[in-house]
Amino acid sequence: MPIFKYRAADGDGRSTEILIEADSKQESLNKLRVKGLTPIQLISSGEASESVGASSLWKRKELDPCEFTNRLVPLLKAHIPLERSLAIIAEGTEDEKAKNIVNDLRRGLHEGKKFSAMIKGKPSIFPPMYSNMVEAGEETGSLSQVMAELQRFLNSGKELKEYLITSSIYPLFVLTVTGAVVTLLFTVFLPRFAKIFADTGKTLPLPTQIMLFISSALLNFWWLWLLLFAAFIYLIVSIRKGGKSKEWWDEVQLKIPIMGGLFHMIEITRFIRTLAVLLQHHVHLLDTIRISERVLQNTYISKSLASVAAELRGGAKLSAALAKSPFFPKTAIRMLSIGEETGNMGEMLDQVANNFEEDIRSKIKRLLALFEPAVILFLAIVVLSVVLSIFMALMKMNQI
Repeated sequence: MPIFKYRAADGDGRSTEILIEADSKQESLNKLRVKGLTPIQLISSGEASESVGASSLWKRKELDPCEFTNRLVPLLKAHIPLERSLAIIAEGTEDEKAKNIVNDLRRGLHEGKKFSAMIKGKPSIFPPMYSNMVEAGEETGSLSQVMAELQRFLNSGKELKEYLITSSIYPLFVLTVTGAVVTLLFTVFLPRFAKIFADTGKTLPLPTQIMLFISSALLNFWWLWLLLFAAFIYLIVSIRKGGKSKEWWDEVQLKIPIMGGLFHMIEITRFIRTLAVLLQHHVHLLDTIRISERVLQNTYISKSLASVAAELRGGAKLSAALAKSPFFPKTAIRMLSIGEETGNMGEMLDQVANNFEEDIRSKIKRLLALFEPAVILFLAIVVLSVVLSIFMALMKMNQI
């Protein structure tokens, strides 16, 4: 849910800054009036930050929450006060924007504001789970332990993301080279032989005719390929922006052979990991579900979990509510059910998330191991087909 930050005045005319959590700007204004406050200025709005759109994907964050947490946790573990820890981090930060953000947090502590409230006021930098975890740490007096758990969670997610990116570099390079070689064969190499074959006036073998037809299509209908490329770019932008295009793609990608299962596993693992971290630090169950649903990027999976909160309010167990989603693995349901019986749901889900992450890495390794020979085999088949078609044409030309 978006966070709105207002400067508002109370009945005595005193102004104050307040954070309002609401689905829309109008709802936030209504909540202000219920509190007896008059809005003076809208300082910031978190509406855009709640969705994963084009701006959030392409815009670089002013402060990396993972790096910030990695620097803060060792200081807190050394029993250095939070305000002093923030000062040390600010002194060692070279980026001016990041330094200003850390100094803002430090000044807020001087003014008596809660660290979690200030974190919540920066939704474009810190995810919703972050502020809720910090708030839980403040309430239980275990901020350093909670921040250490946050550090593990953020680093785990970052490591998985970097692993996916790094693992994709070589396959993309091989695929690009293969595409370039195939394009050159059909747009440069074959057209030159086509002129030679045309001068003979003989009927060419069928394989040669097929290859020349493909070459002619690539050269004569170049504008069609540009239109298809433009349509592809437009589709990507539309998916990034969200809406029906993203909903369509979220449903389609889960049905892609082999890759669909991997996309599904990554989404569910992210959801389970968030559940585990929040439950281990005693965040209210309904808040845990609400926050965990926000980390899901696939709207199709998210919709299947939309009724979980209502089920919990009705008295259902978490395992029973999640079992109604067709995307939630039965293994995770069984482990969660055991956790409910023993009172350690967080630990059980944490173990499930660890197992799923290992499974994801294994699947990625297998896919990459198969991808390289598959691309090389494809290139070999294309080159062999072109060479054979030309050879057959030459043999026919030399027939007496």
